[in-house]
Amino acid sequence: MLLPGLMLLSPLSHAVVAGGIVSLSHQWPSGEAYRKMTFYQQIGNDGGVKAHYFWANQFHFKGGDGGYIGLQNRGNGVHAFNYSIWKAKGWKEGNCRHFSHEGSGVQCDIEYPWRVGHVYKLQVVKEGNLVKGLVNDQMTGQTKVIGIIELPETFGDLNSSSGFVEEYSQGNGQFSSCSAIEAQSSTFFNPAAGDGVRAKQSIKTYGNCDDNFVVQAACNKNACINSINNLGTVASLEVKRVHVVHNTDLGAQVITNSLSDTHEVVVRLGKSSWAPNIHFPSPAQHKWKSIFVDHRASNESLLHVNGSVLSVNKGQQLSYISDGKVWKAVEPQ
Repeated sequence: MLLPGLMLLSPLSHAVVAGGIVSLSHQWPSGEAYRKMTFYQQIGNDGGVKAHYFWANQFHFKGGDGGYIGLQNRGNGVHAFNYSIWKAKGWKEGNCRHFSHEGSGVQCDIEYPWRVGHVYKLQVVKEGNLVKGLVNDQMTGQTKVIGIIELPETFGDLNSSSGFVEEYSQGNGQFSSCSAIEAQSSTFFNPAAGDGVRAKQSIKTYGNCDDNFVVQAACNKNACINSINNLGTVASLEVKRVHVVHNTDLGAQVITNSLSDTHEVVVRLGKSSWAPNIHFPSPAQHKWKSIFVDHRASNESLLHVNGSVLSVNKGQQLSYISDGKVWKAVEPQ
């Protein structure tokens, strides 16, 4: 039963900036430098229209700075190729511009309907102080130049690389919790340099949403794969659990104490951890934090939230986020 005054919220909110989630390391022969690096990517799930994902390949120049080239899902069905180099002087070709956030340099991009499931070959090719960024659809053979960027004369050849996956939704597009991040899956094949030298790869998960039930990653000798799961209003098993004393009301202070060092907690009710009443703390002191309720007990519990009382029964899984004024219920997806 949903009582009047209980506000509903779409899965998007201001709670979590997921940011970087997966990081890839590349191991090249020691001391070598190259005029060309080639990266191969295949996106199995792009996250859909609400997601903002960047599948990036980073590269670095001997004696200079670095850049990245990769595929983006910019949300609302917009796909793009993105290519940037820090401390670049300018550009000779492409839809490019100077940037000054997170350092300075030149960014080039193309909004293009790249296809889920296709393998894309992304290359950076250095000729003198000009670096061309290209992308080739390995399924269709079509090649596009993203841009040609001009470097300072002090930049040497390419000598290292890495990769990452990030979810960069901002503002009203942020998610209510790590459990609500849109699902994605992708494969990074071992990169190549020069005339065919292959790097070895390793992969790790990290960041605000580094949760084994939200993100997984692994490598074999040829490629690294990763996936991010959308759990919706269901709390991950790694979310901090609020201590419930069986057959005793759960007070607001207990939940407050649990939220003191994390952005989300879960109240799990079962046959030996049932509370007849659950009292949410004031939303004012927990802005953009989340509380999950996972009811598995046989007896009904009463949830006291926003001045109202909600009946919660076995099998119900609820999620709330504070906007600083009220606890808003997140709609199941």
